[in-house]
Amino acid sequence: MLVDAFSSMINFFYTLTQQIGLPSYGLAIILITIVIKMLLYPLSAKQMKSMRAMAELAPKQKALQEKYKKDPQKAQEAMMQLYKEHGVNPLSGCLPLLIQFPILIAFYNGLTSFPYLNEAHATFLWIPNLSHPDPVYILPLLAAATTYLQMKVTPSSSGGNAQAEQTQKIMMYSMPLLIGWMAHSFAAGLSLYWVTFNTVGILQQLYMNRSLNVRKEGTA
Repeated sequence: MLVDAFSSMINFFYTLTQQIGLPSYGLAIILITIVIKMLLYPLSAKQMKSMRAMAELAPKQKALQEKYKKDPQKAQEAMMQLYKEHGVNPLSGCLPLLIQFPILIAFYNGLTSFPYLNEAHATFLWIPNLSHPDPVYILPLLAAATTYLQMKVTPSSSGGNAQAEQTQKIMMYSMPLLIGWMAHSFAAGLSLYWVTFNTVGILQQLYMNRSLNVRKEGTA
């Protein structure tokens, strides 16, 4: 059902590109990705605020862990109380990822046997068909690069925790490589979605970083 819905949405945006005189399924995928990213913006903003708050609470978390190191249950209760006092939900950062996952699956399944209204417009720039992998691997490279940049501009939530920082550093290099490797066998349309999603996400992240920094300086 979700796959059919996304197929219909892509064809809808394709008809829009026809109306403006630029019939292209690649452009349709870019447009629908931007719309999805805009709709997810409130969740992304909430995710960033949560990450910032978690980073600021890290010293207090460490102090509680040290204080109750012989009583893990008491430490957990103290942590939950700390989150409650500061209005922080440690799981809120996972919500955008949980929402994005079924979207990716729908795109992946939909593009393998996509009902093009006009398959002649399934080409995009150097790509002969968006349902097939990129033959020159440019999109997989861009998928890896934009994933890295997205992680680079996202503030750390480690709060100075050495182990957490090391884990994030490993993820920053391993995740883009994994994404690039996976994208080389994906339909080019899915890779185009990922690259566009990341690019818009990077711009949103830079905007949110600046907004929160200005707000923080204003209350300092």
